[in-house]
Amino acid sequence: MQQTKDYTRVVIKVGTRVLTTDDGLLDIDIVSQLVDALVILRTQRMQVILVSSGAMGAGRSVVTLRGNESEVVHKQILAAVGQVKLMSTYSRLFEAHGYHCAQVLVTKEDFRDEVHYINMKNCFEGLLLDNVIPVVNENDVVATTELMFTDNDELAGLVTEQLQADALVLLTNSDGILDADGNTIRIVDKETATEVAQYVRPEISNGGRGGMRSKFTTACALAEKGIAVYIANGKDEQTLKRFANGESVGTHFCA
Repeated sequence: MQQTKDYTRVVIKVGTRVLTTDDGLLDIDIVSQLVDALVILRTQRMQVILVSSGAMGAGRSVVTLRGNESEVVHKQILAAVGQVKLMSTYSRLFEAHGYHCAQVLVTKEDFRDEVHYINMKNCFEGLLLDNVIPVVNENDVVATTELMFTDNDELAGLVTEQLQADALVLLTNSDGILDADGNTIRIVDKETATEVAQYVRPEISNGGRGGMRSKFTTACALAEKGIAVYIANGKDEQTLKRFANGESVGTHFCA
């Protein structure tokens, strides 16, 4: 089994519940903790792509909505305003370590259109060659229902496959998939995936569109294609540090 420190390209996806406080606002301490850990991965000579939720949480700390627009428009406003704050926060924190980040906003259509797909892939490759950390999110302002990703787990899976990354780490607010006794299931492979599926809860997290079922589905699909996936605790500042040191974290779906 390949050690995590041997990976050369990894995608890190961080969810809304990790990046926001209990009242739905952007948690700057957690964002700072995440950036510190990503820098450690970079110093281990890993290329890092970050798929980040949190724009709406950032928007809530900037604007108070007073209009009578629909819920969809309210979310678009929060995402549009919040994306600026989210990226400025990432930019400030990465620059403190001597790194730059880049904003990449996409819709599902970008993965369906061949020209868009190739242009996006070339952009990613160029950013990574220049040692820039891409920060990816859905373009909520223009995404209509038929162009929306199921959630950012799906987006992260598509980016991981597009860039032929060695691994995807899905950071959530739990220690991975838990069995009936509350213990973390450490390894999932082709033989055990069906058994583990019974422990995957269908609930969707507050403030987000994903859930453990979405992560499980994404992880199984990528593992079948030869990509390792980890579902791990993003609130624990040691998670990515342990990953950088070669340790398996959370629930590991074997490639």
